[in-house]
Amino acid sequence: MWREWRDYLSQREGKLFLVLSIAALGLSYGLFLAVLLPWLTRQGEEYRLPNLAGRPYPQVAQALSKAGFSPVLLDSQYVPETAPLTILLQDPPPNTRIKKGRKIYLTVASSTPPQIPFPQVKDLPYEQAHRLLRESYGFRIGDVVYVSGSVPDIVVGVRYEGKPIEAGQPIPRYATVDLVVSRGLSEEKVPFVSVVGLPIEEAVARINAVGLTVGHIRYKAQADVPPGYVYRQYPDRVPGDSLPAGTAIDLFVNGQSPSTPAE
Repeated sequence: MWREWRDYLSQREGKLFLVLSIAALGLSYGLFLAVLLPWLTRQGEEYRLPNLAGRPYPQVAQALSKAGFSPVLLDSQYVPETAPLTILLQDPPPNTRIKKGRKIYLTVASSTPPQIPFPQVKDLPYEQAHRLLRESYGFRIGDVVYVSGSVPDIVVGVRYEGKPIEAGQPIPRYATVDLVVSRGLSEEKVPFVSVVGLPIEEAVARINAVGLTVGHIRYKAQADVPPGYVYRQYPDRVPGDSLPAGTAIDLFVNGQSPSTPAE
């Protein structure tokens, strides 16, 4: 059999058949590379991914799924003045060529800002406290209330939603806080006020109402005092029942500090 093929290929017709067979094989291989291989590997079905930032996630996710892609909600971040579920970041980035079935990871805007511990700004100069709160923590400064005090332009208190807050107390990032700032010594005398036995909010209001300021607020458990009530103040009494305007009153409150996580 092999001898017959060898004799045939040695003839003119056999040589022509061999050349045509090799050419046909090469043509078939080229056809496979040009047509069948791209179809099998889907190399010819790439799409340019548009910029999705700034668009609402629900509509984008629906459109991507309908087009044959797989949107994945990867993360959320709070951005002030940005509508919730607005797309912030995407992976792959815009203009990337991708195939159908590819996962597209999306980061969207959150509706709730994170809670962060409030920094220590009491006893700092006003300008330093203002810059620290705005630039380092993203807080907004609301009202600046000036009261009499021993040193001018020193922050003597901070309020959030009308209530005093202490360092370490968690509040929403980007929240608006009011600063209480000392304007210096005053020769004016104001009545001394005792706030022992009052809830902390009422005690602070009474101290501010007469022209005094709240100093440090310390928390400690007391068995015979309702939670959140003042059980001691300093000074607790003064000669003549009057003090220079702006004098700081330290308060001691029954309970756990708002800056300490509950167990």
